[in-house]
Amino acid sequence: MFKEIKFALYAIKKNIQSSAELRTSFMMNIVGMMINNSAFIILWVFFVKSVGVIGGWTAADIIGLQGFAALSYGVIFSVAVGIRKLPDYVASGSFDRFMLSPKNLLMRVATSAFNASSAGDVIFGAICIIVYGFLIHATTVQVLFAIALIILAVMVFFAIALIANSVSFFITDASGVVTGGLFELFLTPSLFHGGAFQGVMRFIFTFIIPALLIGAVPVEAIKNISVHQLIVTTVMAFVWLFISIKFFYKAVKRYESSNFMTFGV
Repeated sequence: MFKEIKFALYAIKKNIQSSAELRTSFMMNIVGMMINNSAFIILWVFFVKSVGVIGGWTAADIIGLQGFAALSYGVIFSVAVGIRKLPDYVASGSFDRFMLSPKNLLMRVATSAFNASSAGDVIFGAICIIVYGFLIHATTVQVLFAIALIILAVMVFFAIALIANSVSFFITDASGVVTGGLFELFLTPSLFHGGAFQGVMRFIFTFIIPALLIGAVPVEAIKNISVHQLIVTTVMAFVWLFISIKFFYKAVKRYESSNFMTFGV
């Protein structure tokens, strides 16, 4: 296991170095994504200022929500963006090269590429969470909650991204279905604050489609110092991670080489 982690870190390092060779482009991608994400903050803050507090959610909470969502998205789709490329790998037949690798298959696929613009999401998300901490005058306990919930949110995001993209092994051309359908069904609700979901809808987007677990629930857990919400998020994160890995390896068994001479990405 240690060797696999060491290899993953090495692959991530090399991918970053490769992307950073064109420094201007690299920095513009990061800065551009941060500016793009700022639009969500401005939109929601003005919305809350206009209509008032909804379901107990203030403008500060919205900043925290966007921080968690952006950080989760950025971590997975920067250093582990290979998961997002799964439909292309399968359709082109270039998934063959991962099958022949002696390294852990999932880890090899995940770390096969790096996305510079998503690194901007990581920085933006981290800044938002820090700002949120200052706005709510976070205590030591809340800071510890935030650290734990960031890890759990990333786990949930990874799991759902893996499941959605693994569908490509079952469908001939899965790009449209995955990016335009399954994954958006998870991502879109995650950008809305928890006050927008009540009753049955909240249950669905917490336990069936765990969109609220990467933003709304973590913010509420930190704000209320809720051990119950922390436990629920922890259990759900590990459950979804287990399901996603099992689903991935089961889906891989459906893969048939396209017999293309493709040794690159």
